[in-house]
Amino acid sequence: MSDADSPYRAPRPSRPDTGDSRTWADDAKAWADTRDAHRLIAEALARLVAADPTIPPHPYLSRHLAHHAARGEVLDDAHVPLAVLPWESSANVRTLLRQSDAVSAVRRQEWLEAWARIEPFIGGAGPDSRLTSLHLAHHAATRPRTPLDTSAARVSGSHVTPLWSDWTAQDNVLAVSETRLESLTRTTTTDGRSLLVSGDDHGTIRMWEPHGVPAMAPLHTYGGAVQHLLPLPGDLLLSAGTDGSVRVWHLTRGQLLAEPVHRPGTWVSALTLFAAKDAPEVVLVAHSDGRLGALDPVTFRPVDTPLPSLDPAPALLSGVGLGGAEGMALAVAQGRRVRVWDPRRPDGYTHEYQHEGAVRALVDLAAPGRYALCDDSGYIGFRDASTGRETPVAPAPPAGPVVALTALTVAGRAAVASGGSDHTLRVWDARTGAAIGGPLEGHTAPPVALTTLPGTSQATSRELPAPAEQELPVPAEQELPVPAGQELLVSAGQELLVSAGADHTLRRWKPGGPGVGAGRAVRRPVTAAALSGPGSTAGAPLIAVADESGTALWDTGTGRPVALPAGHAPVTAFASARVRGEHLLVTAHRDAGIQLWSLERGAHAAPARLAGLLGHSLPVRSMAAFPYEGRTLLVTGGEDGTVRLWDLDRVCALACREDHLLSIRDVAVLDTARGPRVASAGTDGTVRLWDPVTLRPVGAPLHCEQRVVNAVAAVPVDEPDGAELVASGGEDGTIRLWDPGTGRPVGRRLDTGDGPVAALAFFRTATGRPCLAATGPGGTIHLWDTDTGSHLLRIVTGSPLGALDALDVRQPGGPHPEHPVLLAAGVAGVCVFGIRMEGR
Repeated sequence: MSDADSPYRAPRPSRPDTGDSRTWADDAKAWADTRDAHRLIAEALARLVAADPTIPPHPYLSRHLAHHAARGEVLDDAHVPLAVLPWESSANVRTLLRQSDAVSAVRRQEWLEAWARIEPFIGGAGPDSRLTSLHLAHHAATRPRTPLDTSAARVSGSHVTPLWSDWTAQDNVLAVSETRLESLTRTTTTDGRSLLVSGDDHGTIRMWEPHGVPAMAPLHTYGGAVQHLLPLPGDLLLSAGTDGSVRVWHLTRGQLLAEPVHRPGTWVSALTLFAAKDAPEVVLVAHSDGRLGALDPVTFRPVDTPLPSLDPAPALLSGVGLGGAEGMALAVAQGRRVRVWDPRRPDGYTHEYQHEGAVRALVDLAAPGRYALCDDSGYIGFRDASTGRETPVAPAPPAGPVVALTALTVAGRAAVASGGSDHTLRVWDARTGAAIGGPLEGHTAPPVALTTLPGTSQATSRELPAPAEQELPVPAEQELPVPAGQELLVSAGQELLVSAGADHTLRRWKPGGPGVGAGRAVRRPVTAAALSGPGSTAGAPLIAVADESGTALWDTGTGRPVALPAGHAPVTAFASARVRGEHLLVTAHRDAGIQLWSLERGAHAAPARLAGLLGHSLPVRSMAAFPYEGRTLLVTGGEDGTVRLWDLDRVCALACREDHLLSIRDVAVLDTARGPRVASAGTDGTVRLWDPVTLRPVGAPLHCEQRVVNAVAAVPVDEPDGAELVASGGEDGTIRLWDPGTGRPVGRRLDTGDGPVAALAFFRTATGRPCLAATGPGGTIHLWDTDTGSHLLRIVTGSPLGALDALDVRQPGGPHPEHPVLLAAGVAGVCVFGIRMEGR
């Protein structure tokens, strides 16, 4: 079949209707620059995209339209319209936006930028899930804290009606890996290209362009995890890891050249270059049994050279330049002990230090004899290899292991970036130890490896623009004692920081410097959020949102907040209740206290505190209020492992159960033929049922086999007796339904496929269809039909979520009298949207 007969041939673009009499021949003569040709192609192809985003475009459009627009410098929403994005199959809009120059940066790119934020996480989602996710991402980015405008919140084919959002997420993802990344470095090829190189836990090495596109085919070691990468001149790379081997690769050829070291039963703990005074440079290889060897970096044969003696334990190594022709000293860390070996001295080791935690990383600094290190206790400091003089960072980072370090340049001055177990990166002045800016937030798991890229002074705007990434100003220097002559001034330009996280992402950061703007602030992660009934506008929900800075109530109808009175510890959970006809908000706080607030003081009036409840010894993680025999009861589950029942009418405690072995993660209330039942989910992996009348357990514990049970929800079924099932969401990423009467599972496991389940919420659609929503650190909201067990929709946010809440409210102007509203909250903030599942 000829190309002319092929149903997949690219349509011939028609000439743009400009109102003049030019012909295609005239246009062809004017194509002195290929950009003009691509611009005209993009304009013609854009007119072929149907206005309805549910209609599949021609494959050529979904694969190549964005490319033509980028090369024609018209990469904008007009030339790559909304309707083509859910079908976009080239998977590189994010990259094209980074590569676009300043000409296209001023164009309207709202939908393109919204797509770029979720594109790395969209995976194999169907077009309706892609469109719905794009719609929500666009609203969150363009209409923050804006009252509902129903007409502006509709997109044909989308299953959500965005109502309100306060959402600020980092959009600095370079790439997403299917496997866990273990190591990261940067190399410069012989033709001058800067490449990122990563190693993963499956033994695969990948090369990436600075903007995140794979540079060449991956290299497979067919061994253990690749935990160490060492680039060498001539496009060579050494890799090592858990299989005890060191391999030599030619990157640009994609060839394995040699395996000079192979020690099964051990793993390589360190791989570094070292050069003693008046001695050639060697590659040092340390194994988990403390054996240390040296290789020639050209022939990769063993070298007989003086080496320090090590304990029979894994060692971390870093050569420390001593300046001029003095060669290097060697910093050696084994467990909590750090020693410096100086080959110039006959006594070998010169200094020894004991740390509170095991040392996790060592890195050489630009100043002679200076190095940085970090450990499991959260310590980060700078040391002089000759004198042992120490400069700790100030202020100290939050407690918890610091797992990665790298040296970089910020505003012409040497700095060190650290990655912590709290998922954040921090940057420190290597001369003074002072913090440079605030924490860099965005990873959803610890950053395990760090490296740098040349900064904007060394890269064109087409190659490495970073318009929306964190830019943190350098504070006034904190003067700490520093040896003379060690100013750590660097002539090179500011570098970009790149991190590989245990969340499978590569991310790029711009630490900041003098003259650099403040950049977009990152919202503090939400610690608790809930829908709290109608606000001042009919049908518009009121929501409660808490983070580390405070708590506020937002009326989604007016877009106005009301702050809860200050003076209380941060909120950890919310509940909404009606007591004798009065609408109450219940807040649990980090000090383990519980407060009751009246919301009956009128629109925008501060809630009035009514009373407090005391009993828990550790913070409450979850609460639920429910009516019983004319009273309103409250059930609470705490980190102290107790489930407590309260009478809100009399403001008193009724009962306390301590049957769970560990902390309580979630509670829910079921309606059964025998009355209400309380369900509690625990860290011990069980769900337990309680009778609030007799205050006794109901049946045996449900051993869910999901590791930790993070979430629990009541799931009504269409039965004459009104029975309800219990849904449990586990750390293993699955959801199970249970019959509370028999204690047996119902139906098959529902698998999210993207990590632990952190929250569950049940709702019915406008047509009565029962749906269960689940979410977690993966940042995707999954919807299932609980009657059939079929997966209905994925709503991708690209940022970790920890809270879900559902509410049936009347929506003015909606297509149905009622439809459910869902709240989702997490690291990037909170968003509220209506769910419309008609047609699914």
